[in-house]
Amino acid sequence: MNKSKKVKKSVKNKVIKCLICLALIGATVYFWTQINKEVSTTFSLLADLNSSKQELEKLKAEKQHLEAEKEKLTDENYVSSVARGKYLITKDDEQIYELPSVESGQ
Repeated sequence: MNKSKKVKKSVKNKVIKCLICLALIGATVYFWTQINKEVSTTFSLLADLNSSKQELEKLKAEKQHLEAEKEKLTDENYVSSVARGKYLITKDDEQIYELPSVESGQ
């Protein structure tokens, strides 16, 4: 009877060891999946950050251009030249002549 108790105890120990191993393997898989999600989220956020930085640089350049244009529009001579050249606005007693465009190759 002593031998059967030892065998039962040995089997019980093996079952406990197997359950502990399975629990550890399960925990390892769970943690690896969580790490994988965090790494992919980090890379996604870095890509978003880089695209946001590029967009910010474009907007800064556009802002500088618009501020320069605003500064030019406060100059009366510049406004007059734009109005006359782009919108064909004339001064009193002034005539505008439109010449036909010259096509290359003729």
